Amino acid sequence: MNHYETLFIFNTEVGEAQRKEAIERLKRVVEAMGATDFAVEEWGQRDLAYLIRKQSRGFYVRADYFCRPEVVKELERTMKLADEILRFVSVRLPNASRTKPSPSGQPAMALESAPSE
Repeated sequence: MNHYETLFIFNTEVGEAQRKEAIERLKRVVEAMGATDFAVEEWGQRDLAYLIRKQSRGFYVRADYFCRPEVVKELERTMKLADEILRFVSVRLPNASRTKPSPSGQPAMALESAPSE
């Protein structure tokens, strides 16, 4: 299984209860297909870099999980059908991030520093 991260942006007009229900629905979809360690982190409302569906702000949510690639395709298909989600992006993280937690508790990004001269 691969390590994935999905960032999605909710419309700010969506209430908290509807947003929580949508997150639970997405969680059920991926866990039913075999995903593990599905963790959600809500980042709150932020300004968007550009207008999306005439919205200038969005509510950001990040999900971190382990699964097979076809699970990500199904998750993205489900998000495309959800009217409350403005935009989303999924990325596969390097396997090294699984074993190197960062001091802040966030998943570590496997970045290598440039060699010093």
